Amino acid sequence: RYSESSQRADCTYEYPTSAMEAIEAAKKMLKTCWEEHALAYQNEIHRLEEAEKAVQDRLEKLNAKKKEMAEAHGNVDVSDDELVEINAGGKVIIARRATLTQIKGTRLEAIFSGRWDNRLQRDHKCLIFLDV
Repeated sequence: RYSESSQRADCTYEYPTSAMEAIEAAKKMLKTCWEEHALAYQNEIHRLEEAEKAVQDRLEKLNAKKKEMAEAHGNVDVSDDELVEINAGGKVIIARRATLTQIKGTRLEAIFSGRWDNRLQRDHKCLIFLDV
């Protein structure tokens, strides 16, 4: 039987002098530890929600900028079913816009998304010209 204290995982444990005191001390320690972990969990949830909100805000700004660029340099009302005619090194290629933009984040998707249609180089027949 001891009457000294021990520090474990930020929870204080008093060494008991009887079995009942041991049970009560263990219950108290578990409750304290559980409350600390629950508070830490709630704080982490809050932090993650704030981070998610910040990412959502940045995404909204990016989408607004994307739309602004499309309005300034391209066509915001493009259709995935639209046929795009391309002069690729002298060979005419016709493809659906959806085919050219199906892999998001690629250069092809950026070029043929419609955001840059007014800025793309064209040949004498007004076909999109790619020097490949």
